[in-house]
Amino acid sequence: MSADLRGSLAQLAEARRLLEAGRNQALLDFLGSRPPATVAASATLALALGIAHARLGRYQEGRRWAGTALERARAGGDAAQSAHALNILGLIALERGEVDDAALAFSQAVEGARRADDHATLGRASNNLGVLANMRGEHDLALSWYGLALAAYERAGFRRGVADVHHNTAITRRDQGSLADALESAGRAVDEAERAGDATVMGQTLAGRAEVRTAMGDAALGRREAERALAIHRELQDPVREAEDLRILAGAWAALGEAREAERLLREVVHQAESQGRLLLAATAARDLARLLAGSGRRDEARDVARTARDRFAALGSRAEVRKLEEML
Repeated sequence: MSADLRGSLAQLAEARRLLEAGRNQALLDFLGSRPPATVAASATLALALGIAHARLGRYQEGRRWAGTALERARAGGDAAQSAHALNILGLIALERGEVDDAALAFSQAVEGARRADDHATLGRASNNLGVLANMRGEHDLALSWYGLALAAYERAGFRRGVADVHHNTAITRRDQGSLADALESAGRAVDEAERAGDATVMGQTLAGRAEVRTAMGDAALGRREAERALAIHRELQDPVREAEDLRILAGAWAALGEAREAERLLREVVHQAESQGRLLLAATAARDLARLLAGSGRRDEARDVARTARDRFAALGSRAEVRKLEEML
């Protein structure tokens, strides 16, 4: 084996290690020390760079590098890598509120993953189509997509993905009002994340379970779990998931009667989401803030914030959330 080939394989191995460990800034530093042309020539390295940028909320750079990865994968006839890149481009579009582009990218990723017999990417894209269906209030369709994703992840032996599906299933069950079922799914998500040994997903699933616990009336335990999730994601320097943790923590503080702290956190999340171009999170945090203000008797402020949240959810095609906010207004 030549020295150049050994070096290339070592680069790929180190990039994968950092990506799987959730060390996104370390990955950016590692690849940033390489010539851009070298990174762009490899679909795998370009996609790793795109994922890292997206995880840090740098969606423009994430889209640019994921697009480069897609071009390289297609040029090399790599259907599996093409499907993976399409899924990442769909996730970036979803975060930015470009739901039609996201739906198209996820659907193309599903088709490509099936052709390539890539069960992990089939799971990812199906899972994301479930998230989109849930946003639109199509809960049964969402659960169908999650079932497909779960089967694909289990066939691939991808425990992190299994945890994510259970996490999203808990969100759908919670949105349906089935809180006991939601708590069961959230618990399974935490257990799977622990088995996977994945700190990023562990934090995500803890935050998801915290939100269900708060909805069920156990805000004290919800607050503790949200704080654990927040500590994990801060340790990993993951600002995207940290912002979601703060939103969930605010909900727990509100339920505990600490309206001032809840309002401070929600305004911080709205600001972060807007600065990162994350339309979905900005809408969700604004919705929570409107409810908090209404509950505090500040009705005029609540109406203004609720209108903003409603318009953002309308742009996302989230009909169920729009209906709820119309009722509030």
